[in-house]
Amino acid sequence: MLDTKRWEPLNLFHKKIFFLLLFFWILTTNLFADTKTKSLVVKVAKIHFLSEAPQETIRGNITNVSGSANMVSKKVSIQIEMKNINVPNRLMNRHMHENYLETEKYPTTTFMGVMRRWDRKSKIVEIEGDLTLHGVTKKNFKIQGSIEEGEKEFLIRSNFDIHLTDFKIDVPKLVILKLNETIQIESEILWTYQE
Repeated sequence: MLDTKRWEPLNLFHKKIFFLLLFFWILTTNLFADTKTKSLVVKVAKIHFLSEAPQETIRGNITNVSGSANMVSKKVSIQIEMKNINVPNRLMNRHMHENYLETEKYPTTTFMGVMRRWDRKSKIVEIEGDLTLHGVTKKNFKIQGSIEEGEKEFLIRSNFDIHLTDFKIDVPKLVILKLNETIQIESEILWTYQE
């Protein structure tokens, strides 16, 4: 005859292991599903730049921007197609592409960074990383912005300066009165959760 009392502790042990494994499986499945929703991509971007020099003010914009951000790893990647950079004056536009930015040779500007701060309460975001422009990479480039949160989207606005000499973009002395070596950047990037 089978002694069932002798096997009860073992069955209880197996039940505990089974429930522990089931709990672990549910937890990791939910974490994995949650991680997938933590990936953001650029939906729309508007980047405006401004050069204020004694003889001329140059304003332009870029809208061809792509990028991704992972809210778990905090990594951010942004690519800007420089051929789409535009200023209203046609001749100035040509000089900018051919003489300064050399967009045929350096068609893409990239920023690869990490979110150092993402504070929904104060609505502040800080990102630090490598900015590559005109074939030159500036390390530890910091961007601070503000977060505007929607239901499934985040609008991030930021203002910062780019110094042309940091990226080996030379401005001839004759042109210095028309082009400032410090370019002011205003960006609005709408991020959305990746489907």
